[in-house]
Amino acid sequence: MAASGALSLVGLGEELWKKFLPKYLELLGASVAAVGLFGTAEDFFDAAYQYPGGWLADHWGRRRAFLTFLSAAVAGYFIYLFSPTWPYLFLGLAFVMAWQTMASPTIFAAIGDALPKDRHTMGFTVYSVLKRIPVVISPLIGGALIGAVGLARGIRIGLVIALGLAGCAGALLLCLWLRTL
Repeated sequence: MAASGALSLVGLGEELWKKFLPKYLELLGASVAAVGLFGTAEDFFDAAYQYPGGWLADHWGRRRAFLTFLSAAVAGYFIYLFSPTWPYLFLGLAFVMAWQTMASPTIFAAIGDALPKDRHTMGFTVYSVLKRIPVVISPLIGGALIGAVGLARGIRIGLVIALGLAGCAGALLLCLWLRTL
């Protein structure tokens, strides 16, 4: 399923740098309170974006919603990449969370659409595994990268890699979308 491939590719890129964002915020001059507020904002978007994500997937269709959410995340990655100071990261967060959170109901709906009712549990299990593999692998690679080249440069390289993988995920979704037309 294209959604699973896209999920894995974006997850692999995003997890390279995501765990290190608090230190990146500090490097860009954020206070401890701002770092805490960033985590709170992430939790807020995680809760607030669920319903609109499902609604958009139902009204626009799964593929269009996936591509829109992925495009929003790419915009957020660019904001992160070129942020001169820490407040810009809050703006980027609003876009990045579109993929992380809005795409989640879309993925569940796509699984429900693609599999017969007696296979839904297997589909959700596979999705859960595919979502967690990047969480285990990528921070190790990202940490090694940051250790080798420094925090700012390592996160920026991770963001460039994430952009490349998101581009591959978008191409995968787009090719499979065009193939079914």
